Amino acid sequence: MKKFLLPKILLLLLGMTFALGANAQDYYKMVVWEKGGAVVGTYELTYTPKVTFTETEMIVTTSIADVYYYNLPNMWKITYEEYEPTGLDNILADANAMKFNGSAIVFPALEAGSNITVYAVNGTMVLNKTVSSAGEYAFPISSLSQGVYLVNVNGKTYKIVKK
Repeated sequence: MKKFLLPKILLLLLGMTFALGANAQDYYKMVVWEKGGAVVGTYELTYTPKVTFTETEMIVTTSIADVYYYNLPNMWKITYEEYEPTGLDNILADANAMKFNGSAIVFPALEAGSNITVYAVNGTMVLNKTVSSAGEYAFPISSLSQGVYLVNVNGKTYKIVKK
């Protein structure tokens, strides 16, 4: 357990140093490197990646409902790199887009009459809800079994994976 403590502390310090020095107008991504120099994950900071650790894994959770697991002994480093956003990056960073809080899919600012439909990957409809009042709406994912789902809100479609 102690041999993994130093890498965890270094990764957290690196992340805090970057967060304090980042300019809000710059675009950065977090890059996860495996031993041997291979990039195994890239996360735009607009998706607010959260890094946590277990004894053997590094877990990256993003605000767009993705969770990624990395075998900690195989990890080399995490870097932060500036990048030039595309039009797609700006759309995906929409403040009104779907978010993930760990136990629910959250839509922060829906208009009254918005329609939310959730489908399992096999095409089965899991949820069909019309929001009656404007504001935040949260859909708990505890009732979903493990698998891939498509979430459609007012014509925008998101893919989520529940593990």
